[in-house]
Amino acid sequence: MQLLITLAAFTLISFLVFFLFNNHSRESYLIFNAYFLPLMSLGVTPQALGGLQVFDVLAYFAFFFFIKDFIRTSNGNRVYSYLFIFLMVVLLAGSLHSEFLSNSLFSILSILPIFIFSRLLLKELSVNPALTKKMIRAFQLSFFIAVFFIGMQMIEGTQFTFYRELNPNVSDEDDGTRYPGFFMDSQMNSQFLGMLSFLFLINFKNISKPTFKNYFLFCLVVTSMFFSGGRSGFFGVVVGFCFLLIWYGWKMRYFFGIAGLAVIGLLPFLKDSFILFRRMNTFDDSYQFRAYIWKEAYDIFQNHKLLGIGAGNYKNYIDRHSVDQYYVLKDNTILLLDQPENGYLKILTEFGAIGFFLSFLLIVIPVIKGIHIHLKTKANHVAIFSIASIICFLVSFNSLYTLSDKRIVTLLTSLICFVIKSSSIPSLTKENTLFPVLRNPFST
Repeated sequence: MQLLITLAAFTLISFLVFFLFNNHSRESYLIFNAYFLPLMSLGVTPQALGGLQVFDVLAYFAFFFFIKDFIRTSNGNRVYSYLFIFLMVVLLAGSLHSEFLSNSLFSILSILPIFIFSRLLLKELSVNPALTKKMIRAFQLSFFIAVFFIGMQMIEGTQFTFYRELNPNVSDEDDGTRYPGFFMDSQMNSQFLGMLSFLFLINFKNISKPTFKNYFLFCLVVTSMFFSGGRSGFFGVVVGFCFLLIWYGWKMRYFFGIAGLAVIGLLPFLKDSFILFRRMNTFDDSYQFRAYIWKEAYDIFQNHKLLGIGAGNYKNYIDRHSVDQYYVLKDNTILLLDQPENGYLKILTEFGAIGFFLSFLLIVIPVIKGIHIHLKTKANHVAIFSIASIICFLVSFNSLYTLSDKRIVTLLTSLICFVIKSSSIPSLTKENTLFPVLRNPFST
């Protein structure tokens, strides 16, 4: 616990120093979030006070510092502002209608920062499109930090982590260790790496044509993901890559062919080398357990269809009304679930049908617009790669609610903003000079 407090304090102080020496700009706030992404989910306030994380505190600071940016909204982004306002009204109504009013109202405090960050990012991208490249480079750095953590965990054990306790799924007596990286949960690590993998396919010197280096780094990220043992993250990468093949099939044909032959040849060895493939044999058992939890969650939704049970109230609700949603741990202790092993059902039960619909419109509308622009121009390449990452998230979100972790949130909302503003992104041939010491490892 002391380590987490120290790291959170270090991150907040580092931000103030960085912000001060970079002219108090929007870009400095945004780029700091990207470069310090592994630390964005450190806790600052207790759960009873909303469970605010470093990302949330920085967002509220930015809101008051850049308050003028929230007064007027451009015509192009107005639809997202309206959706956000309607969603907040619905969440507030759901909280007032819920059994756990104070808990739900505090939970909304951790939702607002997502839109503060998105608003400032869209505003900055409108005048500084090159920020997209800088942030993607910064996100790529997180992969190398994740690889360092996984490597140290393979050597020293999973105690090499930020957290005092890890999710029980990290250690499996039958299959082995599922490495969580700098996350608490190995499934989150899998999803995060899966989303990052597509960003390594972006070649900024010729954005429509990935090079061998891009493919190599992509394969390296996916291979690292195998150590986390997350099946949903792997399926997300497969679906996202299939989406890319629709648009770049002829350009990726050699990579796809060679990679396919390599996988077929190595499959007998991969099965025993990576926990991900060993876990494929237990898919039916996992599904049976999850199917029961999903049915229970859907029954909760049926009783609260429109407004849900209130944001952040799932654990409190099942503790009172559905106490059979639990895990039995190795030491025979009981762990009550705080989410129904499905991100969509978590949002559906807490936000209700209206809130669920509004939430996913904020993702679906940019994706559809991005694809539409690419169909017209054949040049909206940043949007296509970003959408592949978003698809990876949407597929893997089916087995775990990950929006409680602000590292996933920061990456996801950034990708959505990149898609929204992708049509205005130039060729981006200048290298990132904000952190020149970090430039060479990621240059393409």
